[in-house]
Amino acid sequence: MITVGYLPECRSMNFSVYSGMLDRYKDSDDIKNACRKAGLNGLEVILAGESDQGKILPEMVNGVHLYFHIFWMDYWLGNYERLDREFDSREQWIDYYGGQDREAYLNFLRNDLRYAEENGARYVVFHVSEVTLRESYQYKYRYTDEEVIDASLEIINTLLDEHEYPFDFLVENLWWSGLDMKTPALTKKLVEGIHSERKGIMLDLGHYMNTNSDLRTPEDAVAYVNAMLDAHEEAGCPVTDWIKGIHLQMSLGGEYVKKQKAEWEQAPMNFDDYPFYELFQLAYEHACNIDLHQPFLGEGVKELIERIHPDYVTEEFQQNSREEYEQFAEAQGKLLGYIE
Repeated sequence: MITVGYLPECRSMNFSVYSGMLDRYKDSDDIKNACRKAGLNGLEVILAGESDQGKILPEMVNGVHLYFHIFWMDYWLGNYERLDREFDSREQWIDYYGGQDREAYLNFLRNDLRYAEENGARYVVFHVSEVTLRESYQYKYRYTDEEVIDASLEIINTLLDEHEYPFDFLVENLWWSGLDMKTPALTKKLVEGIHSERKGIMLDLGHYMNTNSDLRTPEDAVAYVNAMLDAHEEAGCPVTDWIKGIHLQMSLGGEYVKKQKAEWEQAPMNFDDYPFYELFQLAYEHACNIDLHQPFLGEGVKELIERIHPDYVTEEFQQNSREEYEQFAEAQGKLLGYIE
């Protein structure tokens, strides 16, 4: 039975450690006050290779979102000829991935895990997903959900078998190949395949909404997520036990997706016309039009969050400005009872 006034243990702002975000705040106290105002008590940090300017203190770090590339399977599996076609040159993708072997990729993750341990994070988050820039437009994927899950387990267990970490290792869903939360058997395979008792799911609500382009209202989204939970439970998967955290956001980008697909059928993009980093920017903008990161406000939202009963909630909204985030977080916090 959920008690009235339920508060997740960690209520976080998503925070990328780069100058564009850091410069919005004077110091660590300014960041803490911004969190407190929204009913939050810390940060889910994404390291971006820049100094934190002394503004991120260990007691502020609730969680760490691990380093990721949206496409990495060809690199991990050694399909270098395909990478040669994705990038402008072999030298370019070696520079992009930081090397030409698996250890280079694992070392980025080890660095983030070390940061999480040193700063007392309660959890880390790992994307289980794969899509190339081209596939993000075509919605046709080379690798199946199961293949991405199998490769992700290989990475995760390599890391967890070599060191016992003092935090929860959470896997995150997306709408591309990998963990999409639409197939209970694959969700079960992933969670049960992780070599740690401190494991679970970081359910990104908006990402799950992106798997259905027919959703139009918050109430549609609430019903869709509840149906996913029901389907897992009916399949014998204790999904609300597995979901230890949520990325709280709403994404109703279905109209854009349907329009883009229709336009693609009429006039497909010629990918060869674009250098890699130009296509990367276009694909990033395309993904942002799908994945909207808006506050999840509507009938049944509070009850849905209470049904899941997560330990960790990250209010992952658009970060166009400090003022916009604080406006969104205030509205979300009032709905959930984090603030009056």
